[in-house]
Amino acid sequence: MRLLALLTCMLCTLPAYAEPDNTCWGDPVNIAVVDIAAAPFSSNKKGAEAKMYYEAKPREFPGICNRSTFINTMVHYVDMGPKLIPSTLNPGYFKLSDDVDILISSDDGVDFPALPKDHLMGVVIPPLGQNVRKTGFGAAGRGYIDVILRRDVIGGAIVIPSDIELYSAYRVMNTPPYYPPRPSRPLVQGRTKSGGGVIAIPSECSINQGNTIEVNFGTIQTSLIPDKGVDSGKGYVKDVALHFSCNTSLTQDIQVKLVADTAGFSANLIRSDNNALGFILKHDNKLVKPHSSFRSRVEGGVGNETITISPVRNKNAKLNGGAFNASATLVILSL
Repeated sequence: MRLLALLTCMLCTLPAYAEPDNTCWGDPVNIAVVDIAAAPFSSNKKGAEAKMYYEAKPREFPGICNRSTFINTMVHYVDMGPKLIPSTLNPGYFKLSDDVDILISSDDGVDFPALPKDHLMGVVIPPLGQNVRKTGFGAAGRGYIDVILRRDVIGGAIVIPSDIELYSAYRVMNTPPYYPPRPSRPLVQGRTKSGGGVIAIPSECSINQGNTIEVNFGTIQTSLIPDKGVDSGKGYVKDVALHFSCNTSLTQDIQVKLVADTAGFSANLIRSDNNALGFILKHDNKLVKPHSSFRSRVEGGVGNETITISPVRNKNAKLNGGAFNASATLVILSL
């Protein structure tokens, strides 16, 4: 009992961590969801470019600030996300995927990454004080993204990775030449949307002529749906034929990528509008997870594959009867 009391007292004496003076941060961090799928491309060839606008929603967001200086402007540090690396093909750009490089800038033309001396300005100023909550921030939460193709894209679409940190912006008082250090948390962070996305571009190759593939399971018994994807589900398995066709006599290995939201109870499954139900996709009896792919080939501009789709229930939740729907996108990519 004495040991417990001593440990309790020791824990009570630990100081609370404080953010640096003359800084603002998000608690929680504000997120600007960037839907790069809105980028408009007119060509599928290497070097093709597109430009899009992004903006946090809501447009203005809150922060917590420490301020002791009477200076009345603010500036930003902006760091690129840890998964983005400088492009070896396009100077100033960062590699987002094998298909695209991106260049992010603020709406007043400051390219990211940025330092306070680059003058990404903020005009909303917190009052003097410590741990003061302030609303109305917006700088670094909106701007432009330039997108450029790293290679020819044959499948009519570019897959954008899911929930990738694009940048983090740290807001500090404008005190040159010695600026405050970054706080431990950014005020706003830009991320690709959950579930990723697909940029439509002029197509060289398509799946089933680009038509929507509908898989209708009809009426099924909830009690007979398996809770493991390895089970057959009492015949609740649908074969889906895929036909690849290109407008050239292309001959090469390809990959077919599955773009879909994941079920809340399993990252292996495609999400449906029923939280207790997901769908498993297989190729050659091997699992294809959302945002993964399987290999195939086109010869003389054509090719064929078969996939299987089957329902899987959440064993830890009750699966109620009723209509259900799920959606996913298959995209042809170069290897």
